[in-house]
Amino acid sequence: MKTIYLAQNDIYIYENDRVVKSELKPVKGAVTSSIGYKDIINITFKLPKTVEKDMLEIEAEKYVFTEASLDYQKEYKINYIFREYEDYYNVEAFVVETNVLKQKFEKYLKVFKHIDFISASPFVFKSYYDITNTPPKNDVFICFNEEEAYLSCFENGEFVYVKGLSKLSALSSQLNLDKQQTVELLSEKGLDETKYEDSQVYSVVESFFSQLFMKVNNLINYSISYYSLTQIDRIYFYSPFKIHNLFESYTGFWDLSGIEFKEYKIQTDYDYFDYTALIYNAKHYENENENFSIFPKPVPFYRKKSGIFILTAVVVFMIIGADAFYKYKIISQQESEIAKLNKKISRLKKEHKLVQAAVKKYSKKVADLKAQNKALQQQIADLADKINRLYEIQRSPLVANDMAFVVSVMKKYGLKLSSYSKSGSHTDLLIVSEFDNSSTIAEFLKDLYKHGYKNVSSSNIDNNLGIYISKVSYDE
Repeated sequence: MKTIYLAQNDIYIYENDRVVKSELKPVKGAVTSSIGYKDIINITFKLPKTVEKDMLEIEAEKYVFTEASLDYQKEYKINYIFREYEDYYNVEAFVVETNVLKQKFEKYLKVFKHIDFISASPFVFKSYYDITNTPPKNDVFICFNEEEAYLSCFENGEFVYVKGLSKLSALSSQLNLDKQQTVELLSEKGLDETKYEDSQVYSVVESFFSQLFMKVNNLINYSISYYSLTQIDRIYFYSPFKIHNLFESYTGFWDLSGIEFKEYKIQTDYDYFDYTALIYNAKHYENENENFSIFPKPVPFYRKKSGIFILTAVVVFMIIGADAFYKYKIISQQESEIAKLNKKISRLKKEHKLVQAAVKKYSKKVADLKAQNKALQQQIADLADKINRLYEIQRSPLVANDMAFVVSVMKKYGLKLSSYSKSGSHTDLLIVSEFDNSSTIAEFLKDLYKHGYKNVSSSNIDNNLGIYISKVSYDE
């Protein structure tokens, strides 16, 4: 499968273990990209072990919206990572506003009509092990580029957590330089004090990286405690630009902690991160639990419910038509045989005894053929009945239509659906009202009653920080 990765101004194409860089232009294949940590809201929390596994995501979403102060008026794309411990589940929630996704990928959507998969940049370092054939350990990957800085932690090759670090923009502000000037300063002079004419400038640079790595050290200690990691074995530092004398300055510091401090390198002439992200996306683009894309291909007609129904009906009609045609041919052949027998009987009328024998012999065959003909007619009638039943199925409304109507009424009153269950004609909804206004729930009930729903009732209207939660029941 050909995989396309949308980079900053170019695209990378991966096919048959070969990577090619190209200008931004339409190419057929699985279209992928990644979104930076700076565009992600990362929320870490715990859920009790009493929560059933199939309810984890529901409970996690309740927590995220109620405790993380998300705006109910905005739309979000949310993915979760659940890590199970003896007494609780640790949850890493990754939240991205859909408006952020639309703005970030607007220019790509003018070239590609869809994007199949968008990964979170902290996840992609997992592919380092595949690319370099390096056995995984407990590793930290530091990403420090022009726009963001973060630490991504992996335990034996599996993602554990990500935390933000001080950005290049903070150093630029301290130096009173723009980002490009700061990058040039780091590339040419970096952490080599002998290259600075102004010792004060060096002091600012040295202090910035000292504080950055002190925070890394604190996060490592935090991960060992919070995530029950035994130790951190290696730190890989990635930056798209050179930081002069960085590794000479800090390798000894990390050696004292028993941690290898290594430059992030892979065998390629392309940008290391873009290459890693391309390989990661090629291997994970079918994993919807990690996909932040809101721009998928349209669902093919044959995979839609209506398409499946229509195609099934067409196939059934074709089978019925073929079966009917086959039976028609049999009947025609039998009628031809009967005509031949009748001619034979006429020719034998001159001989009375032979005629009587012939009549007796062929009358039985005629009766059998008529019986077969009757049976065939019954089969055709049965097939016609099947067609009528299929037609009735096609005309009958889908159950989802009723639910769609109820949801539309909810939107009318600004309500949100938290969960629902249906048993026969009885439906239970768990709905949420915002803005310290519970009257919308009552208006919603009136509207349901007005549209013909029976036994409309509500219970357990709770006020939680200005949010009303109510259980609504009705019968169709």
